Amino acid sequence: MTTYGLATRRQLLAAGVSSSSLSRDYHRVLPQIYSRTEPSWTGRCAAVLLWRSDAVLSHRTAARLYGWLAEPAIIEATVPRARKGRTPSWLVLHRRDLASDAVTRVDDLSVVTEAQALLDCVAIMEPRAAGRLVDHRLAVGMTRDSVQRLVASAPGRSGNARLTEQLRSASTRFASEPERVLDRALIAIGLRLKVNARVGAFIVDFYDEASRVIIEVDGREFHIDGDVFRRDRVRQNILVLAEFRVLRYAAFDVLRDPDSIARQIAHEVRRRRHARR
Repeated sequence: MTTYGLATRRQLLAAGVSSSSLSRDYHRVLPQIYSRTEPSWTGRCAAVLLWRSDAVLSHRTAARLYGWLAEPAIIEATVPRARKGRTPSWLVLHRRDLASDAVTRVDDLSVVTEAQALLDCVAIMEPRAAGRLVDHRLAVGMTRDSVQRLVASAPGRSGNARLTEQLRSASTRFASEPERVLDRALIAIGLRLKVNARVGAFIVDFYDEASRVIIEVDGREFHIDGDVFRRDRVRQNILVLAEFRVLRYAAFDVLRDPDSIARQIAHEVRRRRHARR
């Protein structure tokens, strides 16, 4: 048995397990692959690699193994284009030829690299979910250069165009999900503001120096904590008296309709930039 309690039919028969015992006492995970009990999600990943020695865990499965996503319902792996065969409902095989430098190991499992996993996910995920994944990966240390090199290494590859667009509109300096969503919406309409910027003695959510516009996204604590509210009034008065324009939005509204809020902000920023020339 392997670390995950898996064995091939041939191994079990060689160890003296009868065919009837295999049928009665063992769980058939994949053709020719058995375990004594129902395997865990990670055990199923290992079973795929035992079944197909040339398989590499990829897409959302790789993302899960890197700790980026919750455990997905299905397992995804990449196999060479020439590979054929049916799979159970919990397994999806992507057929393509991977470069050797696109493969690594995680917990002794064959997995695509982080950059390749990001490309794979962006190619198949809904755009907003893909954007969230890209932003968080870049925010915690994945470099744009490593991703851009992967894109450049195979022009025309599936997912390249989507990932390039996601990199172009990525938000990386956010302190909360509403800030991230609003920053992306602003970038999408051509407005890049300073995020979590220092203005005098304060750190503000968004700031445009040319127009002296400050944007604040108020979380739930703003509405329920009296001390937070009081300190915020003092801060806002100082900024307004210093001739800053302060726009405030509830996090709920930002998440509900970031595009319309972004347009409103852009209008005010551009109006004030023009007026201050």
